[in-house]
Amino acid sequence: MAEGLNTKAGARLAGLAYLVVTVFSIAGYVTLTTFLAGGSQMELARVAANQRLFRLALVASVIGFAAWAVLWILLYRLMSSAGRISGLLMLIFAVAGTAMNSIALSQLLPIVRLASSGMDAGTLAPIVHSYNRLVLLAQVFSGLWLFPFGRLVLRSRIAPRLLGYCLIVGGVFYLLVFATAFEPGLDHKMAHQIVSAPTGVLGLVGAVGMCLWLLFKGARGADSARVA
Repeated sequence: MAEGLNTKAGARLAGLAYLVVTVFSIAGYVTLTTFLAGGSQMELARVAANQRLFRLALVASVIGFAAWAVLWILLYRLMSSAGRISGLLMLIFAVAGTAMNSIALSQLLPIVRLASSGMDAGTLAPIVHSYNRLVLLAQVFSGLWLFPFGRLVLRSRIAPRLLGYCLIVGGVFYLLVFATAFEPGLDHKMAHQIVSAPTGVLGLVGAVGMCLWLLFKGARGADSARVA
């Protein structure tokens, strides 16, 4: 990005990247989750019958991760002046999250190669298990990056402070999801549900709110501000 880019334009680019992340990541994840739900025989039958859709889901996920990389670079340029340490932490956690999710997605590539030539349930089961495990572990970074992100929103005031608080609360939600990797069934316990439900809703409000605010409003104070 050229130096001296107007902050409002940069914010709107970030909003567009956020929208791409949201649409493509959700579409890819939901589709893959649908394919890989149930027993191995059911999963195998779905993939074999809908190979093109499975490949499209993988491509959508890749686009979502690529847009996430663009997003955190733009956000860093927009807000790092409000807190260099917070900006660096946001970058570190986002890079780690992108890398881990990409590694998780790569576990599914053998399915693409073997689906047409034939794959048995015994081969598919460990692939799906590895993918699900890595996606679950990656939630720690999906949560951690929201803490410095939310703090930067609060300090820079490029968007309403309420959205910054919602992002921070959303980070708690992802950490609760991550905790289920070490205690199976934790998500079925009432205490976990009582905390995760409202934090998840507020996190969604923060994410969608930031996306729409940046996309349509740009950044507050953008008339005089510049991206460094």
